[in-house]
Amino acid sequence: METQKKVWIFSFEYAGIAKFGGLGEVPANQVKYLVERFDVSVIMPSHGQIDRLKALYPWKKYPFNCVGQINTQEIGLTESEKSYVISFYEFQIGKAKIILLSGENDLTRFFLDDRIIYNPDSLKGKICFFSLGIRCLIDFLIDKNKEDIPDIVHLHDYHVVIPFINMKQVLIKNGLDVASIITIHLLTYPKLDLGFFYTCGIDNSPIRVLLKEGFKSYTQETIFNEITSNENIPTVEKIGAVICDIVTTVSQSYLISDIIPNCGKDLIEFKADFIWDGCDWDYFEIYDAVINTHGEELRHILNISQETSINKQYLKRYLLEYKIGHLSQSPLIQSQKVLNTINEISNGNPFVKNGTILPFSSYGPLLVTTGRISPQKGFETIFEAIPEIIKKIPNMKFLFLILPTDYSLNEIKQYANYVKQYPDNLRIIFGVASDIFYLAHLAADAYCALSRWEPFGIMALEAMASKLPIVATKVGGLQETIIDIRQYPKIGTGVLIDKDNSIQFAEALISLIKSAEVAEKTENGIVKKGDVTMLNLINQIPDAVIKSNVLLDYNFYNTIKENCYRRVKENFTWKMVTKKLIELYFTLLNKYS
Repeated sequence: METQKKVWIFSFEYAGIAKFGGLGEVPANQVKYLVERFDVSVIMPSHGQIDRLKALYPWKKYPFNCVGQINTQEIGLTESEKSYVISFYEFQIGKAKIILLSGENDLTRFFLDDRIIYNPDSLKGKICFFSLGIRCLIDFLIDKNKEDIPDIVHLHDYHVVIPFINMKQVLIKNGLDVASIITIHLLTYPKLDLGFFYTCGIDNSPIRVLLKEGFKSYTQETIFNEITSNENIPTVEKIGAVICDIVTTVSQSYLISDIIPNCGKDLIEFKADFIWDGCDWDYFEIYDAVINTHGEELRHILNISQETSINKQYLKRYLLEYKIGHLSQSPLIQSQKVLNTINEISNGNPFVKNGTILPFSSYGPLLVTTGRISPQKGFETIFEAIPEIIKKIPNMKFLFLILPTDYSLNEIKQYANYVKQYPDNLRIIFGVASDIFYLAHLAADAYCALSRWEPFGIMALEAMASKLPIVATKVGGLQETIIDIRQYPKIGTGVLIDKDNSIQFAEALISLIKSAEVAEKTENGIVKKGDVTMLNLINQIPDAVIKSNVLLDYNFYNTIKENCYRRVKENFTWKMVTKKLIELYFTLLNKYS
């Protein structure tokens, strides 16, 4: 049997270890299928997860530490020099190895073991010590276990670029090299000066870089000041794109509109590609999980017999009138700054201390949105549209399940004011409320993703896999995954609108909600086709194209739901989308053979 080629994955997020947003789902789900073809190791900072993981998986601690001195002023401390000690833990999770870098003294523990992945107070230090640790790890392997050096390194986002440069420098000094691929999930344009690179262990020895004309050797100073063009300080993302052999992102739209222009068209276009993200959610599995988790309590709260099947209306009523105010535990919030801010805005109406909220007094049509708080996500467009929407649908409910960060303290306060302004229509849960996440998707009538820019948008696939029609902006990957029902009514999955357009959003949402009401009344046999009451309801649909489709088919909304489920199942499972990544890996191996 042929020995599998070794792949190392560098990431700051990995679902099951530590994750903040959608990025963590990507390597974790790709690895499920990569391990069938490759020997895979995932390498990342511990983020304070060592003790938890020890109780779950086989593990070992490597027989050496990384020890040295560092100028800590470069990572935000006042001391000019301090000692660092870094340790390495390996966990076997399925067929993959997870190697975590952890702190062995107070200095490194503060950074590497910080449970907040992207804490602004520790992020630079986390990057720095992860970089120094990778350099030590490669030195150790060259000396003791050369056969464990990988054939490919796959980088996820900018945080791991400097560690990879360290790795390449050590390898090349020893007559070795490694193939590489970087996936840029979201451009954030970080700039770190050359002095910081040097603090992280980088020296000025050359590394091999793939340009259009072939491989060339450049020092870090040359890459920094000349190859990455005219800027005073190039972004770390641009440096990562230049030094890697293949540059990928998560959608064709984002590749063309953002990655290639911002990372150097002449430098990377020839080696740039895209790999869609995926989703393995399944409506029927989710429904069974929700009933197993909530069924008994739901029947008790709503006084429903065992013989009665639990439909969407029961799920919605249970969620909105009870469960959002009676979570199994307070929403998970890692940051004390965030928790303090949430408690500042908690006055019992409708916020309660520690992130819990009051339920609604009644239920109604439901829109759900999810994601981290960021200007990117366009949540403000929803707030702007609420007055117009509730004029037409007074009992409309909006539920935000959103993730706050230390960068979003002002937004927490602003968003809370909207909740207080619309207490009968709007609720926001700040933090991870995992016990109602699936439930909310099954109970909702529509989902919205109103991003101002969106490289891919896994959240849209999750919604569609839950048979949840979507209103989304025509940006990035959203316009590749969502099919507009107005253009393609037979296969459409939602409505695409312009970004920052609350009028279009209101019209689209009202149209979907009214379409859902028509379908529900038809299913329940309340009214028949051609009934005046039904025609009056259809005439309340503001979008003329959607209205005409509902007139032709009263079950049009249900057709959209089924299209959503089918779209994900036929095009976006992780197994399907990871095939292209496997092909790129083999392309790299051939280039280096």
